[in-house]
Amino acid sequence: MGNLKLSRLISSGMVLQRDKKAHIWGYDTPGRGINVAFMDDIYKTVTDDKGCFGVWLNPQPYGGPYTLTVSDDAGESVTVDDVLIGEVWLCSGQSNMELPMERVKDMFPDELVNCDNPNIREFKIAEAVDFTSPLSEPATGRWRRPDRAYIKEFSATAYFFAKELNALTGIPVGFIDASLGGSKIHCWMSREMLKGYDDKLALAARYADDTIREAALKGNEDGLMRWHEALDAKDTGLKEHWESVDTDEGDWKTFTVPGFFRDSDIGNLLGVIYFRRSFDVPSQMAGKPAKLWLGTIVDSDITYINGESVGRTEYQYPPRKYDIREGLLKEGVNNITVRVKAEYYLEFLPGKVSGGRFTPGKEYKIFNDEGTIDLCGEWKYRIGAEADCEGYRQDFVSWKPMGLYNAMTAPCHKYTIGGVNWYQGESDCEESDEYTDLFNRMVEGYRKEWNDKELPVYVVQLPNFTIDNNPDSDAWNRMREVLRTAAEGIDNCESMVAIDLGEDNDLHPQNKKELGRRLALLAAHDRCGKDVECSGPKIEKFVCVKEGEGATITLNMSHTGDGMEVREANGKGGAVTDMYIKDEDGSILKADVTVMKDKLILSVPKLSRSVKEIRYCYAQTNSGALIYNSEGLPLSPGIYRI
Repeated sequence: MGNLKLSRLISSGMVLQRDKKAHIWGYDTPGRGINVAFMDDIYKTVTDDKGCFGVWLNPQPYGGPYTLTVSDDAGESVTVDDVLIGEVWLCSGQSNMELPMERVKDMFPDELVNCDNPNIREFKIAEAVDFTSPLSEPATGRWRRPDRAYIKEFSATAYFFAKELNALTGIPVGFIDASLGGSKIHCWMSREMLKGYDDKLALAARYADDTIREAALKGNEDGLMRWHEALDAKDTGLKEHWESVDTDEGDWKTFTVPGFFRDSDIGNLLGVIYFRRSFDVPSQMAGKPAKLWLGTIVDSDITYINGESVGRTEYQYPPRKYDIREGLLKEGVNNITVRVKAEYYLEFLPGKVSGGRFTPGKEYKIFNDEGTIDLCGEWKYRIGAEADCEGYRQDFVSWKPMGLYNAMTAPCHKYTIGGVNWYQGESDCEESDEYTDLFNRMVEGYRKEWNDKELPVYVVQLPNFTIDNNPDSDAWNRMREVLRTAAEGIDNCESMVAIDLGEDNDLHPQNKKELGRRLALLAAHDRCGKDVECSGPKIEKFVCVKEGEGATITLNMSHTGDGMEVREANGKGGAVTDMYIKDEDGSILKADVTVMKDKLILSVPKLSRSVKEIRYCYAQTNSGALIYNSEGLPLSPGIYRI
């Protein structure tokens, strides 16, 4: 093997950023002459005393595929083929950015079949942390097309963004996926960006100690194993095989699926609960393969049909979608048993109660081409074992400050990009007061490291979500508002509305296709010069007229397209019911809303003082219909101060 090596990012299938100088770098023997041949140009350099080299390619319009060849004066060479020039975007954040196409396959089945597009490329960086210093290279990743072999692993948000941007512009699109579920914003920031946040820097310094970090990781593994082993050892259901079809249910209690454990005699118990019910299988379904959907369950489960395990899931978020093998379903009476571990408490601070549940609003059924069996309704349950609530606590090492930035983001700074898509904030809801400053620092830091003062950054607002029953019910909408206003305060930074793209009962909504489309519209308009509407209606002017005790407020709107309209969203239609007015006395008054082509007319029956602010959908979810422009883009939720 020779000494000449290129960065992992500089590899076959890559996309180089159009209309900017693209950076090509690698490693060889110190003092060695290097030639980089691309298109009709030759770029020459010499490796430094550490054996590093780099050249900047001349800006080029989009196109390809091309071949790039790097050679040295010792006769070694590396050829990089299938190179495209187009748009390159970093797609970063937490689980809703990380969520793979596999999780949305039932909503978009055709996407996983008709996905082969040579003009889309992904570079996925696997979870990694470093609390000492930024890495010079990503430890993992390679450029891949979205063909059937790999599409299920692609970030759904990033894929739909790339697909729509390519369709709108004809420009090839590559994206770098650096994301991790549960991560906070401080995970994706450098030491310099966190300067002054001494508590965060001290925490990063603690986990930079190999002994402490490795002890935490081992403690997680051992603690998790001990907690589950202790619980399993106490589980009467395991000893007596309650999954068996012959189990006597005489003293079992009833539970209605779907539902929250806290609304039954189970309460906030942490431990193992067995749920059972019988169901009839008609002759046409008997013996045939089938699908079993059990919504989502908090937290983990093992599911049995007629005593045979058909699937298991280790944590609360993935949908329970299991295959029932041929021959397992029999005509007549069958049994389903679900062994659930309620362990939600372990992920959070002491004092927060369990959220054990079969999530309401989800589908609970067995089905195949011959029919469907509804599993909602009355089940039987029995507690197998109660857990020790003062036991194991998970220490999420990867969620500590600086670690993900150093290992996953920083290695990409040498690779020229066109912009950043940022979908994060769920994990920072309880600390939203400091988020604006952190976000400003992050954007400034990224622009500095990529040497682009105008680097576009697009932020996804938090969608609708209510199911977790957070004691601080305003935390979610406060965070959404922070994301909106933080983006508005920075040039070339936009927030994208998602309140109509979530699912009230799921932290990980599936409609990433429309989300990707909206992000792509922003990029097509701002980066690629396409004449497309990329924003929902915006308030431009405010006029208030007192009428007796009440008042009429007229909002002149821009970005209305051919006119605004009212649409059902999240299963809630009818009138617009989420518009409020706050006066100078602090009173919050619900407003009646009339939607016109380019105006909103708000009326309140009583208004004693001047209007201070207008609130629209400032809640975890909407209660009524939403306001859109003719392009299907919604008015942003928010607090609009007058």
